[in-house]
Amino acid sequence: MWLVLRPEHKIHRSQEAFAQAGIDAVGLALQTVLPKDNIQEIVNQHDFTHTDVIIFTSQMAAQLALPFIGDLSNHTYIYAVGKSTFQTLAQWTEHYPFWCNSHQMIVPPATQQTSEGILQLPTLQQLTGKRALIIKGEGGRSTLSDIMTERGAQVSSCMVYERSALSTPIATQAWELADIHGVVATSNEQLQLAYDVYPHSWLCELKWLVVSPRIAQCAQALGVPNHNITVTQGADDAALIQRIQQLME
Repeated sequence: MWLVLRPEHKIHRSQEAFAQAGIDAVGLALQTVLPKDNIQEIVNQHDFTHTDVIIFTSQMAAQLALPFIGDLSNHTYIYAVGKSTFQTLAQWTEHYPFWCNSHQMIVPPATQQTSEGILQLPTLQQLTGKRALIIKGEGGRSTLSDIMTERGAQVSSCMVYERSALSTPIATQAWELADIHGVVATSNEQLQLAYDVYPHSWLCELKWLVVSPRIAQCAQALGVPNHNITVTQGADDAALIQRIQQLME
């Protein structure tokens, strides 16, 4: 059985997707996502009309921020880290078509829908003099800001939600340590929370599927042997399922 680490609002959808693919899995939430109380005020603090690059790091970030974003400059490029985030942006523009007129909306290829994937896009290589805004949760996606700053961008963050560790993990079904042979982690934060809750010796014996070399390095630092770690660049359920199916062949 695979343990799929997701925020609380995603565990049931992920577990159902794995089950439909014939993979025995349990969704486990070690954290929940809480919208900020003053989202409109937070969004209004940023000058969207003079922003060259806007990156939405999650579906939640898009859903919370979009209602409060006004007109954009015609030269603004809009990025979604993953497929579900891009779909949210596309649905929004169906209702507000003026919002995306003359704007480029970009999502990385299916196998690269991570922070690292966004940063590989050709349009984000030369950023000198560009103003970039990352719409995200509090504390997340520091890699984007760090590397875009190194490339010359003036980077700001618009944090519309926060993550909170759950005092008691929430699972989609009952499970025991002995049931689990592998863990899926799509962020360093989920990985670290697992080590805060469960026995280190047990976690280090399991197979780990992670979505970037950065998370793999974090797992190794926590004691997971390199041979127990598989990296896949797609972070959505379909990409994770495909990689697990390959491992099972």
